Amino acid sequence: MTRTAAVLALAALLAACGDGNPFTSTDDADAGGAPTAPVDPTTPTEPTTPTNPLAVPEAIASDLESISFDAATNTLTVTGLSQDGVPLVNEYRHVATSFVDGYETFTGQNDPLGRHATAFVASRDGVQAGVVLTGPQFNTFFGGVYFDRTGDYVAPTAPESRFDVTYYGNYAAGLNLDGPRTDIFPTPGIDPDVNTPNQAAYVRGLMFVNVDLNDMSVEGEIYNRTAVTSGGNFDMQDIVLVDGTLTGEGTFSGNIEVDTRDPAFPGSTERADIGDFAGVIGGSEGQFMAGGTEVTDVLETFDNEIERGVFVLDLCTAADTDPVCVNALQP
Repeated sequence: MTRTAAVLALAALLAACGDGNPFTSTDDADAGGAPTAPVDPTTPTEPTTPTNPLAVPEAIASDLESISFDAATNTLTVTGLSQDGVPLVNEYRHVATSFVDGYETFTGQNDPLGRHATAFVASRDGVQAGVVLTGPQFNTFFGGVYFDRTGDYVAPTAPESRFDVTYYGNYAAGLNLDGPRTDIFPTPGIDPDVNTPNQAAYVRGLMFVNVDLNDMSVEGEIYNRTAVTSGGNFDMQDIVLVDGTLTGEGTFSGNIEVDTRDPAFPGSTERADIGDFAGVIGGSEGQFMAGGTEVTDVLETFDNEIERGVFVLDLCTAADTDPVCVNALQP
C-alpha cells in the first residue's frame, strides 16, 4: 500500500505568443520561392505538482495515511491501515494507563474477530507524531508512522560559542510480534483453529539526537530498549541514527544501524544498515522534534521482524537535570 499526501496544485495557464496572423504566407512564398517547412507544434508541458516538504517518507509512513491527535480531549483519529488500500477513518479508544512513558496509548478493534491496532502518539506546541501497528493476523500486519508540523521552521539556537543542539526524550514503537492481551475483545466459545486477532508487541526506550547547525547533519541513538511481548519482556540491542541530513525546511532523514558498542550485545561488531528515520523540527524556537523510524532485523531470535517507532523530543536546556542534557550542554 502506498501512502499519498494531498497537496494543492496551482495550474499554470500557458499562452502562446506570435507575430501577426499565423495564416499569413511568408515573403518567400509570396515571391514564388519554396515555401517554408511547417514547424511541428510544441507539446505543452504538464504543470508540475509541487511536493510537500513535510510529507512523511513512504518507507516510514507505510500503510498509514494520517493521524489527528487532540491532546486536550485525548482523542485520536486514524486514516488508513485497511487491508484493501482504501483509506478508512477510525476513532481509536484511549487507554487510561499508557503502555510507554511520554506517549498516549490508543487501541482500535471493530469486533472480536477484527484486527486489533495499537497506537502511540504525542504532541508539543506545533508538532505531533504517532505510530500505529496492528497485531499479527492472517499472516500479515499493517502499520505506519505519521508526523507533521504547524507553522514555519524556526531553527533552534545553539549555546554560546557552539553550533550544535541536542534533543532528548522517550521512544515508543510497535513490533510485529504477539503482544500482551491486555486490551482486546474476548472470543468465548471460539474454535481454537480460528485465526483470532492479537495485540501487537511494542518497544519502549530512550533517545537523544544531536543536530549540527553548521553542516546540517543529524545523528543520535535509541537505547535502553525493551520489547514487551506475549512471552515476556526482553532487552533489545541499541540502535544508532547515522548519515542524517537537515534541510532548510527543518525536516531531516537518515539511516539506522545497530550500535556496535552496545555492551549487552558484544558479538555484534559489524555495522549494518537496518532501517530509516525521518522527522521535523518545530516550535516557536525550534525546541521540539518529532519523527519516526522503520527498522528490520532487530531481534536475533526471530526472522522478518519489523519495528515501526515514533519520537517526540524536547531540546536540552540549562534547566534540564537528566545526565544526557547535562553532558550535552557542557563546553
